[in-house]
Amino acid sequence: MLNAVDLFSGAGGLLTGLIKANYNVLFSVEIDKAAVNTHHLNFPKIPIFDDDIRNLTFEKILEFTEGKEVDLVVGGPPCQGFSVFGKRRFINTKGYNPKEDDRNKLVYEYIRIVKELQPKYFFMENVKGFLSLDNGLFIKEVISAFNKIGYTNIDYNVFNTADYGVPQKRQRMLMIGNRMGEKVTFPAPSHFDHPTLFDESYITVGQTIMDLVDKTEDDIPNHIPLKHKEIVAERMSYVKEGKKLVIEDLPEHLLNSTRPDSTTGKVQNYSHIYKRLHRNEPSNTLVPGHNAFPIHPTLNRTLTVREAARIQTFPDSHVFCGTRQQQCIQVGNAVPPLIAEKFFEHLALDIKKFQRVKI
Repeated sequence: MLNAVDLFSGAGGLLTGLIKANYNVLFSVEIDKAAVNTHHLNFPKIPIFDDDIRNLTFEKILEFTEGKEVDLVVGGPPCQGFSVFGKRRFINTKGYNPKEDDRNKLVYEYIRIVKELQPKYFFMENVKGFLSLDNGLFIKEVISAFNKIGYTNIDYNVFNTADYGVPQKRQRMLMIGNRMGEKVTFPAPSHFDHPTLFDESYITVGQTIMDLVDKTEDDIPNHIPLKHKEIVAERMSYVKEGKKLVIEDLPEHLLNSTRPDSTTGKVQNYSHIYKRLHRNEPSNTLVPGHNAFPIHPTLNRTLTVREAARIQTFPDSHVFCGTRQQQCIQVGNAVPPLIAEKFFEHLALDIKKFQRVKI
C-alpha cells in the first residue's frame, strides 16, 4: 500500500480520491474549523493537523509519519501570484522575495513540506488562472522552486473534470512532479462530449441528482433546500432550463431587487446567479457560497448542499459540518473525488512500475 499525505484538505475531495485509489493516508492538514469537523466525522482514523500549515514543524511531521516513506503528497494551495509586480521588477528583484509575500506563502509552504517529506511524487491542484498569473511568471517561479529541491520531472495542464466522469464542466490546473527521473504522464479521458460508438458520454445533472427531488433531510444528510423569498422563487420560474435569467422577460413586479446591498434597486443577473442547470448536460462550475449555487433543473430553488456534493462526486455517506454557508464553501472549493481517484490510480501504477524497475 502506498503512503500519501494530504495538504490543504478542505472537505476531503483529494483525500476521498486517495482512499478510493487505495492509498494509506498518513495525515491531513487543514486550518478551517468547519472543514476540520467534517474531516473528524468522515475520516476519524486519519490524523489531522488542524492549524496553520506554517506551524507544521519537521518534528511534528516525523510524529505523523512515524518514519514511513511517503510516496505521494497532494494538495491545492491558494495563491495570488506576484500581482502588482511586473516582469521587469520580478527579474531585477529590487529586494523583493516572492517567498516572503504573504499572498504566496501557502504555495511555498506546500513546497517546504514536499522538501521535508521527499515523496516520490507530488500532485498540486489549482484554478486554471494559476498558469496566467503575472503573465506566466509565477508558474515558472514555482517550477524553479520544485527543481531546486530535486523535482526536475514536472508536467501540468488544464483538465476538464467532465472528461473523467464528473457531471460538471470544471476546469482545473493539475501539476504532477517526481524526483525519480520518470516522465510524467496523465490518465486518458474516459468520457466525451461527442462520443463515438465505443466512448462514454458525459454524465449529466439529471443522471446525478433527479432522484433526490422527493427526498428530504430525513432521507439523506445535507439536503435542506433554501427558503427563498417568494419574489425570488417567482423570478426563478422565468429562468429556462439550461439558461440564464433574461431580465427583459420579467414582469414589472419582479424587476425590483430584494438585496439590501443593491446600488440600483433593480435586479441584476450575475454570471453565476440565476442560472438553471439542464438535466441533459453536465453542470457548469460550482462556486463556493450559498447564493452562488445554480438553480435546480425543475424546481424554483438553488441546489441543496447534497445535490451540489453529488455533482462534485462526493458519496452520499460524506456529511458536511458547519453552517449552510460553510457547507457550501466546502463543497464548492473541493476537488471532485472522482477525478482525484482516477489521477491517483494512474500515479500508483507509475510509482509501482518504478519500484519494480528499481528492484
